[in-house]
Amino acid sequence: MSASWAGFVGAIIRWFFKRCKTSFKDEINGAFPAKWGGSYSFENYIIGLVTIIVILICGIWLYSAF
Repeated sequence: MSASWAGFVGAIIRWFFKRCKTSFKDEINGAFPAKWGGSYSFENYIIGLVTIIVILICGIWLYSAF
């Protein structure tokens, strides 16, 4: 289940980077050609995983600061 969440988050981030010009449904389903990761879904997964890690690190850092 975490892999699907990471892929969904990656699709959202990638959609935002494309300035919402593409279809969100196509972003989630991986209807575009892959550029660097072998498959579009895997690229979304990696982007989502990195985003989730950054959010967790920021959350932990903010929690420990206060």
